[in-house]
Amino acid sequence: MKSNNRQKAEDSHLKKYAKYAHVLQKTKWAREFSWEHIQKICFYIEPVIAKPGAIVFKEGDTDKSLGIIVKGAIDILKENTRVSTLTSSQTFGEMALIDGEPRSASGIAVKETVIFFMTQENLILLTRDDPELGVQLMWKISKLISQRLRQTTGMLVDYMGEY
Repeated sequence: MKSNNRQKAEDSHLKKYAKYAHVLQKTKWAREFSWEHIQKICFYIEPVIAKPGAIVFKEGDTDKSLGIIVKGAIDILKENTRVSTLTSSQTFGEMALIDGEPRSASGIAVKETVIFFMTQENLILLTRDDPELGVQLMWKISKLISQRLRQTTGMLVDYMGEY
């Protein structure tokens, strides 16, 4: 039989993850996941609150993690030039998560921003624990990378057409 203190600690732990799941569920990012899967994903994420002006990640950093913005916004900078602004439901770090290469840009919080991070290690653990969810998550990440590549290719074609 579990001690009363241990049971209270477990209940508190579960409530914390349920709170994360309710926050994540409100994002467009989570639309294609079931409630059960959203709850499960939250066991593998780490929430971070970034104050305005905080460096979320730096170009060249080698952390292998994906960030899901659940509230707020971050500017993406390449060599100190803003190339885009990401807002709620958008992600960053898909390539770093998958290939482990250094970050190709920096991210600075525009205002108070809440980000759910998933590390490469936690993605592997999630995939071992629930292979179906792991494949669904990898599929989503692959689609995001593909969409970004198409956008970048379109921008490159437009840029080259100017010359």
